[in-house]
Amino acid sequence: MLYGTVLGIHAAAMGTALTLLVASELLLLLGRRGTRKPVALAFLSSRIAGPLVMVGIVAGIALVFIGGWSLLTPWLVISLILIATLVTVEAKFVREWQARAQAALRDAATGPAVAAVVGETRALYGRLAMLTIFALVAVLMTMKADVIPFA
Repeated sequence: MLYGTVLGIHAAAMGTALTLLVASELLLLLGRRGTRKPVALAFLSSRIAGPLVMVGIVAGIALVFIGGWSLLTPWLVISLILIATLVTVEAKFVREWQARAQAALRDAATGPAVAAVVGETRALYGRLAMLTIFALVAVLMTMKADVIPFA
């Protein structure tokens, strides 16, 4: 019962966070035209996703212990490596851009200035890489042994 409840919390938090992050990217696409409102909504979506990811991570850690999983289980090791990669990509490609973009919105930047910040290719690739890694972790954790036959 406890495992099922924690699993539900984990899945709901991570699924909602992933959905919000995808929505954020779609809103940023609209913001490439210099429209401020979608960009502001994209950052709001990301701010909501952040705490949901933290809840999902805490629930995931609890699941490892409640479920009696070994920390050396192949799907778990691969997932942890992917999560570390996600954090690295965020730090190298997205964090600085996000601060600049939020500053541009706060400073009442004009449409072209917003479009320029939102349209930065390096940050776009970083965000898309993060979404891809997040989705890979979700697939891996959902499929577990079905994805990795020796798990």
